[in-house]
Amino acid sequence: MALCGFNEKMLEGLKLFHNGLVEHGIIERSKKKNQTVGETMNKEIEDMGRFQKELSTIEDSEIRELIRTLTEYACAFYKLIQREGIENYEKLIEKINNLYFEMDDKFYSELEGKPDDMKQLAIYLNKINLGEK
Repeated sequence: MALCGFNEKMLEGLKLFHNGLVEHGIIERSKKKNQTVGETMNKEIEDMGRFQKELSTIEDSEIRELIRTLTEYACAFYKLIQREGIENYEKLIEKINNLYFEMDDKFYSELEGKPDDMKQLAIYLNKINLGEK
């Protein structure tokens, strides 16, 4: 990928992060709060949205950016889980990792250095469908 490429450690780290978001952030938390998975997921997304409105008060710009993008990533992942169904989360995590691998491979094996490399990468990504639904 144009970012830096992905290796096995990075992909495994993302897999563990995604699993943690679902297993701890949603499943365990819903049991602890005696809520449905849907209620917990909605609350998490709502909380992240409220938090994002406060990020401008973080003075260190690099820390602010890390937290902003991490929060956006987690929120987008939860929305994808909502769309695809939590019962499919393990398959979805595998598909996301495959997406990142394929994106990386496409860029570095075919597109890197071409004048329209990023445009072609975006076109390629539009052809990939993660969902079952």
